[in-house]
Amino acid sequence: MRIKLNRSLVACVAALLGIVAALTDDAAEVRAEMPYTTVTDERLTAPEDDNWLMYRRTYDGWGYSPLDQVNTENVGQLHPVWTFSTGLLEAHQSPPIVNDGVMYITTPKNNVLAIDARAGELIWRYRRELPRDLFQLHPTNRGVALFDDRVYLATLDAFLVALDARTGEVVWEREVEDYLAGYYMTLAPLAAAGKIVIGMSGGDLGIRGFIQAFDAASGEPAWKTYMVPGPGEPGHDTWGGDSWKRGGGSTWVTGTYDPELNLVYWGTGNPGPDMDGDVRPGDNLYTCSVVALDADTGKLRWHFQFTPHDVHDWDAVADPVLVDLTVKGKKTKTLIQANRNGYYYALDRTNGDFLLARNVRVTVVRAG
Repeated sequence: MRIKLNRSLVACVAALLGIVAALTDDAAEVRAEMPYTTVTDERLTAPEDDNWLMYRRTYDGWGYSPLDQVNTENVGQLHPVWTFSTGLLEAHQSPPIVNDGVMYITTPKNNVLAIDARAGELIWRYRRELPRDLFQLHPTNRGVALFDDRVYLATLDAFLVALDARTGEVVWEREVEDYLAGYYMTLAPLAAAGKIVIGMSGGDLGIRGFIQAFDAASGEPAWKTYMVPGPGEPGHDTWGGDSWKRGGGSTWVTGTYDPELNLVYWGTGNPGPDMDGDVRPGDNLYTCSVVALDADTGKLRWHFQFTPHDVHDWDAVADPVLVDLTVKGKKTKTLIQANRNGYYYALDRTNGDFLLARNVRVTVVRAG
């Protein structure tokens, strides 16, 4: 009796496994047939009106959609069409990245979800297996980058991962830094000039911040530029003693890109330790700054430091927004940024020259 029961159980399990395998194969076939429009340099430079292909939608960082179906007159008539629960707690900070009806979002703890934006149905889900001894100040993620037929994710354990955009399968992954040294990543990568550009979190954990680019196809490192210069590098003399080794300078918000100038613009975080300036005498370049890097080589073309020797935690990581303005009667390629020191800045983005700054004032009016 026991032998027959065991044999029956084995047969049932085998049948269930066969059904699951068949369903999995069918699901994989459906995912493989998912319509997907390849993301090219041309599309990233000039996206279609109904697509949001990168963190701020366009390289200039405007964060603006030209769609006009929803406006100030009808916005009050909007109602929910579908909802989707990710099943994860903590803050969700990922903007929906949309490519012809396929929406990609990330969650805390490095899940990536591909969702049918019309129906709210899950197409595929990638779950990152994070190490048990990982420590970070917050497990959030701010989105993915799209390029070619791949989705790029920067992870909490300091890896860059390339996923197949149709299936969610891992194409390649590359260790960027050692998470045990305090490095982790929370930003959305930037796809530019055939490369995937990332930056680091962990400035309050004693890291030395940097921006790094990888070949989009192979994952091979292309260049790496430290935001805290080492011996022999310009700006190293702005750090006293060996404080540069743990100088902070995180780069945890996605930068912007000017294809015509081939320059990547990135804001940098506070020096470390953030409140104790006595242990790091000097201006502490290139913290609390915006930097312009050659997209092909990573060479620093110019920098502007908003707050030298910061002791107030005045990070300058806000999006560098690229706008062409008329300045003193001359059309000028400018970069503008709202800074945590309370000023709004405008710089010449070709060379970093200071143009103007305006104090941001808040007025509170009591009703009645």
